[in-house]
Amino acid sequence: MLDFIILFLIILFAQTIETTTGFGATVVSVGIGAYFFDLKQLVVVLVLIGWLQSLFIVIRAFKHIQWRILFSRILLFASPGMPVGMWFFRHFGGQQLKIILAVFIIFAATLQLFLLLVKKTGLKPLPLSLSALVLFAGGFIHGIFASGGPMVVLYASRALKEKSQFRATLSALWLILGSALIISFLYSKQLTAVALQKTAILIPALVLGIILGELLHQRVNERIFKIAIQFILLLTGVFLLIR
Repeated sequence: MLDFIILFLIILFAQTIETTTGFGATVVSVGIGAYFFDLKQLVVVLVLIGWLQSLFIVIRAFKHIQWRILFSRILLFASPGMPVGMWFFRHFGGQQLKIILAVFIIFAATLQLFLLLVKKTGLKPLPLSLSALVLFAGGFIHGIFASGGPMVVLYASRALKEKSQFRATLSALWLILGSALIISFLYSKQLTAVALQKTAILIPALVLGIILGELLHQRVNERIFKIAIQFILLLTGVFLLIR
């Protein structure tokens, strides 16, 4: 029962963040959840929850999706990294994956805090070669932890200036990549009846997170909100590394 309450609160918190900003749910859920649960089992449930959440936002904000950027840039470069990440997920042990996760979270949170706190001027678009590298890394991390958001955001924050376009386009990306991960889980027999049962039980947390996120999306100071989340992620990564 205690495990369920912990996971329910993690999902609620993470989905509120995702609905508010368009990214962050899985990296928050995995980062915190890795303290309490087996990482490989946790990722499967989080992918299913994230897929449902992304579907909701895509339906709700369909007109804001920037299809050209999504297909000609983000998916073009991120997709090749996914199979490499999936291979890592299947062949590396839980403790090894935790170390990779901790290092990634610390790097991503530090980078985002630099952009939010230090970089005051407008963000210029990344050169094509750097965009390709960053998005490939995002696909790679997404293939392991379903949380390539921080790397993709490094590109998308420069290419998508409007908040509504940013959230809708990234949600469409997570829906597509999440579908690929679910197919992979089916193929590798990781999508079990237990995982589906846990996902179904956690849907109320997802719904509450979406409701809170929709309210915050309209009212919250987004910059302050993002800074607070990145500080939480940074601490999560540090404690996960030394644990």
